[in-house]
Amino acid sequence: MPVRDAICWNTMIQGCLDCGDLITAEELFSEMPEPIELAERFFNHMPVRDLAAWNAMFHGYCANARVDDAVKLFEQMPSRNSEEALIVFERMFKSGVVPDPSTLTRALSASAIALSLPLGVQIHAHVFKSGFCLSVFVCASLTMFYANCKRIEKATQVFNEAVYRNVVICTALLTGYNLNGRNEDGLKEFSDIMRISVLPNQSSFVSALNSCCSLEPLDRGKVVHASAVKLQLGSDVFVGNYLVVMYNKCGAIDDAVVVFKRLREKNIVTWNATICRCAQHSRRMWATELFSQMIRGLVQPDEITLTGLLSSCSHSRMLQKGRCFFRYFIENTSIELKHEHYACMVDVLGRLWLALLSSCRMHSNLDLAERAANYFLDLESHCSAAYVLLSNFYASANRWGDVSQSRVTMRDKGIVKQPGRIWLDRLKMKLKKLGYVPDKMFSPHDVVDKWKEESSFYHSERLAIAFALISINLRTCWDCHSAIKLIEKIVDHEIVVRNSSRFHHFRSGIRSCGDH
Repeated sequence: MPVRDAICWNTMIQGCLDCGDLITAEELFSEMPEPIELAERFFNHMPVRDLAAWNAMFHGYCANARVDDAVKLFEQMPSRNSEEALIVFERMFKSGVVPDPSTLTRALSASAIALSLPLGVQIHAHVFKSGFCLSVFVCASLTMFYANCKRIEKATQVFNEAVYRNVVICTALLTGYNLNGRNEDGLKEFSDIMRISVLPNQSSFVSALNSCCSLEPLDRGKVVHASAVKLQLGSDVFVGNYLVVMYNKCGAIDDAVVVFKRLREKNIVTWNATICRCAQHSRRMWATELFSQMIRGLVQPDEITLTGLLSSCSHSRMLQKGRCFFRYFIENTSIELKHEHYACMVDVLGRLWLALLSSCRMHSNLDLAERAANYFLDLESHCSAAYVLLSNFYASANRWGDVSQSRVTMRDKGIVKQPGRIWLDRLKMKLKKLGYVPDKMFSPHDVVDKWKEESSFYHSERLAIAFALISINLRTCWDCHSAIKLIEKIVDHEIVVRNSSRFHHFRSGIRSCGDH
């Protein structure tokens, strides 16, 4: 045919499609002029679409100024990432398409994820020239973009220059402060949101609670919680999950469990967060009971659940229970166990040797202690606890050469025990009145008995308690455990001691870890 109009092309291509001859249809399609409707029709009939087909269709939408269709098509792509998104948006801008606020918001989000500061700055310039800076959603995206790129001052400037403010842009700045470690500013912004009568949403509360987790001020976390309850978000599962984490970080596991029980809806994140936090606070029976409730409620556990359960068993020396959990997940779930799970099981087994090492010291059995330490270090060669326990055992036996050798070994292997450096004096007299006598065998220093007794009062655990510093990065020795029990009786107040991995709660003369 000398003249072929669109109808002819469409008829031939449709005939090939009806006959299942996709190769001929594709050849005809590549030879004909490119009206976007026909391209769209052919694209929709393709049973398999490779990357070239997606790109060709996207380019066609851009060339015909169908921006919304181009964005929708990109979102439908089976595999994409932020770098591909940036390429797409760059192509769109270069093709002369005038993007709308929706497109700019998506482009800024892609730039933020990819940390592409140059492209984001170009988009910002386009926003300014086109007058889209009046859009609160565009301003919110700009705020998040600069915050993600660690330009928090620029993010604050965008926020301050915004004409309109709603919960979206306020939450963007609040989240930006949190991402950049400006948690005090984040909580101040949250207070400002409440003061200007902008109702915070779930994301606002999550960002505020994250700031509380970083600062660990329980009183301020409770203020945020009260605000959530006031706005009927206290039992929201999204906010509730972060409340559980916040209370745990601040050492208030009882409050975390109360929040858990009050949640109307619980997802796998809720169950895992609570089980893992109970394990961290040595509430081994709580963690076990929660897992039982989880199974009875037909909630499918995942790999994080197993990690939390094994951690609980490890810290409480529950070897058989740990084995049962491990076997249950192998035989009754489809979860593929990872290296971390086997490492947790090794830790469960290793804790028995560590417990034996501690017991050997109490019974002055140095030979068995050395054997236990060697077995444990074969499992966990870089654990400082075994070296410290053995070194202190050597010190109590006046084997100072072995003490030095242990410390040299730790130094050569890069194993560090963080020293404590705080001051104590106020509770010594009351401790002695209750009959407390420092155990000089726990002094690792080669000094006279008088100084051994004096130095025991300056162990970092007691120093931390004296100044209400609940966070310490050390393994708590038995002598300090005994002293803390009596201190708790003196002040008649629960004492929470945090080391590098978990919390110890002292209440009514009992430790939550069960003296492990």
